[in-house]
Amino acid sequence: MEKQMTLTANESMANKCAETVKRLGRYISLPQRMLRRYYSNVLGEDVSEARARAMTEAQLAFFAVTLPADYPLVLRVLACVWFVVAARKAKSSPLPASPRGGECRRK
Repeated sequence: MEKQMTLTANESMANKCAETVKRLGRYISLPQRMLRRYYSNVLGEDVSEARARAMTEAQLAFFAVTLPADYPLVLRVLACVWFVVAARKAKSSPLPASPRGGECRRK
């Protein structure tokens, strides 16, 4: 009988831990979801999470190219390469299946 009570107590503790991890995951992903909604509003179409991540990476790479004025040449070249790769990835990221407010075509 004692083993059953201990097992039940351990299960409830495991459930509490699992719930805490889920809640923490939702809080951590909140900025990413907010950015995705922002990009969707700006572009006028649904933006997938992968596309939002690619767009954010391209923006970070752009800032890495433009902002630091005193970086060595090698780091500037690496930042430029990162920006080109990130911009291509953002451009080739998949479009959503159900566009918002009209057709979703890329030129």
